[in-house]
Amino acid sequence: MNELQKTEYLLMPGYIIVPGKPMLIYMILGSCVSVILFNREMQKSGCCHFIVPRVSDNDSPKPKHGTAAVLTLIRLLLKNGGAIEDLEAQVIGGSDLQGRTLGKENAEIAVKVLNKKGIHITSIDTGGEKGRKVIYNTENNHVAIVKVEKIRSEDWYP
Repeated sequence: MNELQKTEYLLMPGYIIVPGKPMLIYMILGSCVSVILFNREMQKSGCCHFIVPRVSDNDSPKPKHGTAAVLTLIRLLLKNGGAIEDLEAQVIGGSDLQGRTLGKENAEIAVKVLNKKGIHITSIDTGGEKGRKVIYNTENNHVAIVKVEKIRSEDWYP
C-alpha cells in the first residue's frame, strides 16, 4: 500500500489499538510508555499507550495502567491466532521529565511484563529527559522516533 494512502491514527494516552488494516499510528510520549507488539506469523500488530505503571489501591485496571495495558494488548493480538512465541516487542518512551521517576517506572513495568510472558524485545528506546514523537507503520513494523525538548499542546494533533 502506498504510504500516502494509509489511514493515520493518533493513539492517545490510556488507549490500545490492534488495527484490522495497515495504518500509521502516531504517539506523543513524555513519561508515558508505548509498547508495540508485532506478530511475525500473522503479520499483525498493535500498540498500547499507558500513563502509570500499575493500578492504585482505589482504582480498577484500565488501559492507562501499564500492567493492564500490556496484558490486554497481548491478549487482543493473540485473539486472532498465532502464539506468544510469534510476538516481538518494542518499548518506547518513559522520559523522566522535570526530575520525576514516573517514566522510569513505566518503562520498567513494560519490560517486566514482556519478560515474564516470554516475549522477545527487539528494541528499547526509553529514559532520558526528552519527549518523543513516534510514527509506527503497522504494515512493515517500522518505527520513526523524534526526540523533542518540550511536548507542546499542539503536538497532540498532527
